[in-house]
Amino acid sequence: MQNFQQNLKNKPTLFLIIGIVVLIIGIPAGLYGLTLNGGASLGGVLILIGVIAFIPFLVIDRILVNRIKPLKLSIYEFILIVIFLIFNSSLKRKIVVDLTDYKNDYFVVVFNDGNLKNSELNWSFPFNKKVKYNSKSIIIPAEFKDKYQIDIEIPKSWSGTRMNPDRINDIGLKIYTSANTKLNRTEIDSLAAKEIKTVGNTVYN
Repeated sequence: MQNFQQNLKNKPTLFLIIGIVVLIIGIPAGLYGLTLNGGASLGGVLILIGVIAFIPFLVIDRILVNRIKPLKLSIYEFILIVIFLIFNSSLKRKIVVDLTDYKNDYFVVVFNDGNLKNSELNWSFPFNKKVKYNSKSIIIPAEFKDKYQIDIEIPKSWSGTRMNPDRINDIGLKIYTSANTKLNRTEIDSLAAKEIKTVGNTVYN
């Protein structure tokens, strides 16, 4: 036990420091989460799972620190964390649409089947893309549908958001409206079809 305590004290590493913080904060937060009602308690479960998942890394760290100098091991651990964050970010790529100052009641995301001109896409750190919208829509390549998550920054005037996936004239769509919209599904579809015709005829031809 004394040797273990000396190991912790004399051979600090990046994972050890992170591990101590995770244990000190994660365990109380997770246990508190379990006391909450309904779906909120799931947060506590996820936190405790995260804490448990980190323990093997902490054990491996304490084994390796007896063979590798703490500073060098910390550098390796830092590189590993960077690689993990890059990989994780690459799996959560987003197309960001900033609609915070948008004034209309609906917005249409059109998945281009090859017959339309795509909206302008700009790179956003680290793997995301920002897109400029035209009037009431954006047009993005159809293959982006499975590669990117559509992240709509909803208008200030909207009370939440509602999304209806659809397909009109063999063109894939996502139609976004305010959560308290008075438009019914038929009206929304009609507006979306009109938007496709508008951008196809007046902007991209």
